Amino acid sequence: MTRSDRVASFSGLAALALLACLPGRAMAQTQPASADLIAKGKYLTDMGDCVGCHAAPGYPKFAGGQYMQMPFGDISTPNITPDRETGIGYYTDDDFIRLMQRGIRPNGQRIYPAMPYPWYATVPKADLLAIKAYLFSLKPVHAPRLENKIWFPFTFRAGIALWDAVFVPTEEFKPDPSKSAELNRGAYIFGGLEHCGECHNKRNFLGNTAIAGNVLGAPITRWYAPNLRPDNMTGIGRYSVDDLVSFFKYGHSKSMGTVAGPMSETVDYSTAHLTDSDLHALSVYLKSLPAEAVYSPVDSRFRQDAMAAGRAAYLSHCASCHQDNGQGVSERIPALDGNGMVLAGGPQDVIRIVLGGLQARGPYGLMPGVGAAMSDKEIVAATNYVRQAWSNRAPANATTLLVSLLRRDTRTILNGSRPNGCPALAQDDLAKVLDDSSNGIGALLQQTTEANLLQSSNAIISRVKSVAPQIKRDDLVNGLTVAYCPVVEKMPGLQPDQRVWQLTHFAERVYVQLITNGAY
Repeated sequence: MTRSDRVASFSGLAALALLACLPGRAMAQTQPASADLIAKGKYLTDMGDCVGCHAAPGYPKFAGGQYMQMPFGDISTPNITPDRETGIGYYTDDDFIRLMQRGIRPNGQRIYPAMPYPWYATVPKADLLAIKAYLFSLKPVHAPRLENKIWFPFTFRAGIALWDAVFVPTEEFKPDPSKSAELNRGAYIFGGLEHCGECHNKRNFLGNTAIAGNVLGAPITRWYAPNLRPDNMTGIGRYSVDDLVSFFKYGHSKSMGTVAGPMSETVDYSTAHLTDSDLHALSVYLKSLPAEAVYSPVDSRFRQDAMAAGRAAYLSHCASCHQDNGQGVSERIPALDGNGMVLAGGPQDVIRIVLGGLQARGPYGLMPGVGAAMSDKEIVAATNYVRQAWSNRAPANATTLLVSLLRRDTRTILNGSRPNGCPALAQDDLAKVLDDSSNGIGALLQQTTEANLLQSSNAIISRVKSVAPQIKRDDLVNGLTVAYCPVVEKMPGLQPDQRVWQLTHFAERVYVQLITNGAY
């Protein structure tokens, strides 16, 4: 995972401890890498989602600079560009392999398993050296690592050696001759660089995921990574391989709806860059796992008074888009009946989406943070209702305590509580269009108010289409929303909730006009 809202537990730290230059160390002796090796390394680096953790806002890619929240404090992500002073420019091939497979730096210090080296231990050395070749082909960036904020006594690393001895595999991946080539490829992707279980496995009391449950789902950074086993109710059993491929490639599919939370960043920075054949192999492998439910279906009549209160909250805040029957609008608004996030073992995903909203993705529109105007009790009632309504039979386990905790952590542009105000525009093509005063689009945006919203948004869309037809619909909706945010912030006399309404109303109007006019 603009990654400022991202917090990760033990996921996606592609090379967390590639840091700390050793004074006087001899320069790493390497032969110039071939273009093919560098291209292979880039692909594998994407598979490992390395940039997801090593690219903080305002930092170049792979220069680190962000903090990852851990149970024992915050660990900063280091610079993994080939800078010799602040990056990995002095690493030899053996240094890199030892770090990636054993979690040991060139100076012998063990790193915290925040970096998923227990998963990378199974990746063949040739693939890891291809990653190194790609990283060493990048422009060096001088970016000293931020100081860790780890609590005592976890600053002492003596116990990591024992942890590694128990939990880190000692053999590289070997294909199973009884399985097809596609299943073996999927197993390699799943259990190695993609390290799916790092988020989707449960953890034991020592923080290990590899033996603590095989992708049955688990809480992760106050989201919930759902069950990836092919159980029909609590997992991916109701989805086809093609559904999964689409979800991994685009972040949405007709039957699965749209992605949210940390998985959004996994799609954007990793799976969206994989080949269709690799995505197919991964999906086939997941579908081949033994089905296992994470809970027994709960009858919807858990409490009549609670169902009545939940239905009232749902009808007031949700049904106008998701429909009374929970079916949504095909490829416009996700269905809640049978939705994987709704049916997850925990209610965190539903609560956070209600609180913070969702950006547009693919054909799906933007969802405002409706929870900003709801009480904790209303959110609990609505969440438990959708988890038990229609054909859904998930546990009604949302609580006001959980909602209050997640409300503090869910600060987005779509609920008006984002720290530091409006974010920077991430869509470069749209930024260039808005900066070009000759087309008048930026001026139109500055002049847009509620009174002229329909005419102004129509004119903006028409002009953007004429000068930048390559911009995708979801990027246009999300980008124009971000660009309009400072305009709303400067509107006199608006209360915070009115600013949120004005911004989301603009975003909804842009989306509606795009789909009704067929502009994109």
